[in-house]
Amino acid sequence: MAHRDGDEASKSWFRSERFFAEGNKWYFTTRENTIEGPFDSRADAEQELMMYLRNLRERENYGIKPPDKKS
Repeated sequence: MAHRDGDEASKSWFRSERFFAEGNKWYFTTRENTIEGPFDSRADAEQELMMYLRNLRERENYGIKPPDKKS
């Protein structure tokens, strides 16, 4: 599995469900340990995740580090 620069290459990766619903609203979690949402549907949450990831890649292209992980 690919990893980001700065991540430990020897770390074991475990895939977990990134999307979840509370009530009738959908959310997704990030590697930066944030919860994003609410969204009206899972499809909306998936689309927003794609936008979130694209934004991270563009920031990295300009040498901007991702936000610090929340404690």
